[in-house]
Amino acid sequence: MDTQLQESLQTVIERINFDRVERKLYSHDIAAMPGMVKPLLGPVMSDAVAQPQTETELIQLVQWANQHQVPLTPRGKASSGYGGVLPIKNGVVVDFYFLKSVLKLDHAAQTVTVQPGITWEQLDRYLQSQGLTLRLYPSSYPSSTVGGWLAQGGAGFGSFEYGYFRQNVVSARVVLPNGEVRTFSGAELDLISDAEGITGLISEVTLRVQPNFPVDLVSIGVKDALSFQKLIEALIAAQLPLWSMMFINPKMAELKNQAPLQEHWGHTVGHKVELPSSYILTLAFRQKDRPAVDAALPAILSATQAQVLSDEIAHHEWDFRFKLMLVKRLGPSLVPSEVVVPLENLGQALQEIGQKVGQPLVKEGVVLRQGASGKPEVVILGFIPSDQRKFSYNFVFALALTVIRIAEKYGGRAYSTGLYFSSKANQVLGKERVQRLQQFNSRWIPTAFSTLAKSSTAR
Repeated sequence: MDTQLQESLQTVIERINFDRVERKLYSHDIAAMPGMVKPLLGPVMSDAVAQPQTETELIQLVQWANQHQVPLTPRGKASSGYGGVLPIKNGVVVDFYFLKSVLKLDHAAQTVTVQPGITWEQLDRYLQSQGLTLRLYPSSYPSSTVGGWLAQGGAGFGSFEYGYFRQNVVSARVVLPNGEVRTFSGAELDLISDAEGITGLISEVTLRVQPNFPVDLVSIGVKDALSFQKLIEALIAAQLPLWSMMFINPKMAELKNQAPLQEHWGHTVGHKVELPSSYILTLAFRQKDRPAVDAALPAILSATQAQVLSDEIAHHEWDFRFKLMLVKRLGPSLVPSEVVVPLENLGQALQEIGQKVGQPLVKEGVVLRQGASGKPEVVILGFIPSDQRKFSYNFVFALALTVIRIAEKYGGRAYSTGLYFSSKANQVLGKERVQRLQQFNSRWIPTAFSTLAKSSTAR
């Protein structure tokens, strides 16, 4: 970006950075780009990083980008790993860090309106001070943002009861590629949710919340994948009043056993909790529903050859549900492998993944009582530890495609698209929805947004 263009950009937005180191930091997400892919994309680095502080600045930035034909790449916290925030057309990365205020809380309607850059942890702390809490949130709760999760879409803790995040959004206010501002609600949210930021810059989100409640927990262990599927099916058939259902696979349990205790000022904190090498399913529910859960469990456990684990394990799993980065201890880099699988085929899919993926694949996941198909679905969030400095990293990264193909074989799909899996958009979003997105975006040509490939806001 030449000096004249930089100077004109500085007149429309206060916080703008042209430093090369800063731009480099904003040119990747949680996963390192494979070396064999880099030559195909060319130099992936923005010309500037903008941090708007108001919706007005967002509007001015879009208008400036249109005038000068400069691409914009919106960015949340980049906690996904499929290249969604990569500025492949250079231009300006739009960081929403300063747009993180709570704008309105409606106790009667149980909704809250926030700016897109607020993290889930920040929002939940505020809600709990008001006697409320989130309906659901992602595993990246401490760092990911509300706007990012809407742009990428997905499920998380609480999704057993409440489904995908899209189903819990009332409306979204968006700065369109021509600089106009529009509020999307109802079916129109399909043009914003999961769209990876290609249809506009989200400036506000209104979402549903719920009364705060004390959580009670039960963890259940089961040895093999097919029995694991039967256990989940039995729990759903019993119509238990569960809020969240999460799990880890045996490899993740083994890793947690190997991980050293945390240290504080040179002293270890806490004590070791030994996990069984099995699938560990943790149920979270409202404390008032404990009698109903306890009454139904014995028959379910007997029928599925599963066993209730100690309360210590249950609380350990819940307290450490955001500590997926423990897998970094197996290797300096992470290759993400995230898929959605119908519950009815979960056991077979897990078995085949285990047979065909030779690398240590650690997995956690959440169960949805009613997925996009109307039937139970399982979201599997997997990571393969590797080393991006080695040539073999390219082949390990390709294993993510192997996992996706196996999921598709059993009626599943990739969890999201991003840059790397944009060819999977028809499976992820549905062909009709992709066509709607294309038609919506076609009206903006030629604009700054139209020059973007599958670059997007990531969680």
